[in-house]
Amino acid sequence: MPIVIKKKAAKKKSVQDAEEVKNAALHALDAVKARQKYVTIIVSAIAVLAMVFAIFKFYSSSQTNKAHELEIEADNIYYPARADKSLPEAEKWKKALELYRKAVDIKATPTALFSLGNCYYNLGDYENAIKQYNLFADKFDNDYVILPLVYQKLASAYFKTAKNDKALETLANLAKINNGAFKDTALLIEARHYEASGNAATAQEKYRTIISEFPNSPWSIEAATRVPDSSKKEDAPVKK
Repeated sequence: MPIVIKKKAAKKKSVQDAEEVKNAALHALDAVKARQKYVTIIVSAIAVLAMVFAIFKFYSSSQTNKAHELEIEADNIYYPARADKSLPEAEKWKKALELYRKAVDIKATPTALFSLGNCYYNLGDYENAIKQYNLFADKFDNDYVILPLVYQKLASAYFKTAKNDKALETLANLAKINNGAFKDTALLIEARHYEASGNAATAQEKYRTIISEFPNSPWSIEAATRVPDSSKKEDAPVKK
């Protein structure tokens, strides 16, 4: 009897392999899509940030220019060399004050802030002048060009409002600037204050300090005129 050879069933491996390849391809495609989406988000975020920075830079530059223009306009009113001679002093300071205030509101520069304080000071509004000078001292404490002038005006405003302790504290700060470069000026203002208030002894002490420690100071001449020079006194001849 002939032997019947049974045919083996075809294996499904090839089908399974195809499915696995297909799934792997789909996963890879999904991964690529996710990566592309992530890259797109990053690129978009960078583009938005760049656009925001460009807009901010343009706006900031525009605002700075506007503040500068307002300050120049105020300078043309405030400073005698540029001011309208027919304009009364008080009106001149009021007009300049408004322009300086607008400039400072946009961008506070050292010169605009100092000039704003001076306008208030000239108008007798010492409290607002004090606010502006203190704002300058806080914001531009490394400005050794204008800061000494600010401290002098601030001390004067304090004296005018009877805040003598604050004034003397301000003069102490003036004396510390740039390793004591303005100590002689601080001493002179103190001496004038004590002399005007009737405290002659303390005033004399300050004047003598200027003469002894700052002989080359431009204030030493004034100090010398305020201090009696006893060394030139001669004993009166004894009558025989």
